[in-house]
Amino acid sequence: MAKNVMAITKGHETNEQKAIRQQALNEVKNAPMVAANPPTFLDEVAKAEYKRLIALLADSVSALDENILASYCATYSAIVACQKAINADGVVMTENKINPAVKQMDALTKTLRSLANDLGLTPQARLKMAWNNAKQEDKSDPFKALVKS
Repeated sequence: MAKNVMAITKGHETNEQKAIRQQALNEVKNAPMVAANPPTFLDEVAKAEYKRLIALLADSVSALDENILASYCATYSAIVACQKAINADGVVMTENKINPAVKQMDALTKTLRSLANDLGLTPQARLKMAWNNAKQEDKSDPFKALVKS
């Protein structure tokens, strides 16, 4: 997701550094859009998730994000498969052994959470982006508050 690169740095920046950062932000914003059709290597569950997310994310995902989005969808599909295995066989299998799908699902969930954060899909990531955008807007025009009054 095209996160606000203007808000990533901490501390004072020179005008030249701000100009370079603004140019980088413009390049990210003007990147080509991600394909509406999911990659062919995804299974049906992952393709459905891809289509669902493309519809929700609309203009906030670019072609640069396509691999992360595909990885997110593939991971989601693997989690669904693990849950189906757990539903069929139970958490604890014969001889009091834990279903291997439980451990696999735990690892996949951590990966999914990381990818979701990269794409701005978590509430915390969205809040951080909104906060950074608000801070950037405040810095961009010191007279904006005066005009609104």
